[in-house]
Amino acid sequence: MVPRQNIGIVRRYVGSWKSWAQLVRESRLVSALPAIVIALIIANLPAPHGLSDTSMRLLGVFAGVVMGLLTADYDTSVILAVALLTLTLTKSFMCTTLDGKHIECDRCNTVYRDKTGRWHEYKCDPIGGSFEAAISGFSNKIVWLVFCAFHIGKAVEKTGFGRRVSLALVQAMGRSTIGIGYAVCLAELALAPFIPSNTARGGGIVYPIVESVIASLGVDPQMGENPMGGFLSIIASHANLLSSSLFITGMAGNPIVASKAASIFDIEFGFTEWLLGASVPVLLLILIMPPIMHAFMRPTVNFARLECEIRRQNRNLGPVSEDEYKLCLTLLCCLVMWVGTSYFGIDATVVAFIAIVALILLNVLSWDDVVRNHKAWDTFFWLAAFIVLAEQLSELGVTDWIGNTLSSSLHNASPLRSTLTLAVVYFFSMYFFSSISSHVVAFAGPFFVAGKVLGCPPRLLAILIAIFSSSAGVLTPFSTGSVAMYASQGYIAQPKWFLIGIMSAVAILCVSFSVGLLWWKLLGWY
Repeated sequence: MVPRQNIGIVRRYVGSWKSWAQLVRESRLVSALPAIVIALIIANLPAPHGLSDTSMRLLGVFAGVVMGLLTADYDTSVILAVALLTLTLTKSFMCTTLDGKHIECDRCNTVYRDKTGRWHEYKCDPIGGSFEAAISGFSNKIVWLVFCAFHIGKAVEKTGFGRRVSLALVQAMGRSTIGIGYAVCLAELALAPFIPSNTARGGGIVYPIVESVIASLGVDPQMGENPMGGFLSIIASHANLLSSSLFITGMAGNPIVASKAASIFDIEFGFTEWLLGASVPVLLLILIMPPIMHAFMRPTVNFARLECEIRRQNRNLGPVSEDEYKLCLTLLCCLVMWVGTSYFGIDATVVAFIAIVALILLNVLSWDDVVRNHKAWDTFFWLAAFIVLAEQLSELGVTDWIGNTLSSSLHNASPLRSTLTLAVVYFFSMYFFSSISSHVVAFAGPFFVAGKVLGCPPRLLAILIAIFSSSAGVLTPFSTGSVAMYASQGYIAQPKWFLIGIMSAVAILCVSFSVGLLWWKLLGWY
């Protein structure tokens, strides 16, 4: 018979063990274990032909970052900060020596023999040089363009101009269910050039209006599936993604696509080129999406209640303010200078910076607004870090290696067939990601390199990757924050959302490979 005091000890031990087990299960570090394991495994694999041990460490950390974005319960910036620190301490970047040579940082202060047989030393600071490489992305013009555009978006939100535009469109076009769908699409299109976060734009400005419209139609979110709620939710989420693919400033990951296209193919792919190439297929998709979804979901509308809700929200907004007029003038000047970049000779990033300074001087924004815009600063950090990783992956040959491996399966295909195949694979690879930006960072560079090896027309592949980066988010209800917000309302069941995603994907691919190809042929892009 077990003594009573021993039973008490066992119970305390078991209780303590359960507490520790629960603590471990709830630990945020546990959620990061898959990323850590993958990073360690890849970093310690033997380097294949064409890669070095430094390349493998970089590839391992990069794979860990992608996995961390999918599984770890940490902010994106925290994951990237850990990655940059790890790469710095392990000297896994490219350093510049005192005489201007570019070498792997772990080779600093080692000796080498030149072609004449004489010995020399690579003179550089391995840790300091690694850190310089780690923070080099913060001076990138693309990062600053997105950063400035976030503050322009803050002005749009602060003045109430974004809400006013959206309500005006709904009021003007809200005489039919399809008209309401078009109003939501136009609201996203009007705001997309100035707000480089599809989540901030869709979730912060358009989403509350869509939810108000749904509520005004007597739809109860507690009742589950609803045709009208589902129709507006799917239209709003798709409009958010399609408008993001129309402008280089429409989504934070777009500049990475433009940067990789420019660096790998040595082509100009800025604001004007992106808009010109995407305009016809994307605008056509926005035009046909509401009728297709209306035919599929068959929603009905109580227009009297809708008109009352719009009038109520307009009364709350009041008359157009002086700040809104100042903002409109600034935005108009931005658009003119962005479109006429080649004529004015002013870089798009400089134009955005001029706009921020002008809005501050006009008292539309205060410096406190800039300082407190945490979303802008957060994106500034992780986007700069992503660009550093992308550049280092190229410099250390990882991107070329992945691209060559990918292209080997298409070596017998024609350049056009290779381009379309790469684009389709890129599109459907979005199924494996819950972040558009991480999808872009993981695959845009390798797919561009594969296209270069296969002789794909540079501008054709660039515009397909550009459009598909955002529009592929239609596939799942978890592809990005704005889509997840609409999907979480429950107006559309999860299986049905996936079915609609397949339908939308077919529409996007059909338009891109028919009207899109014709348009790009007229532009001389292939």
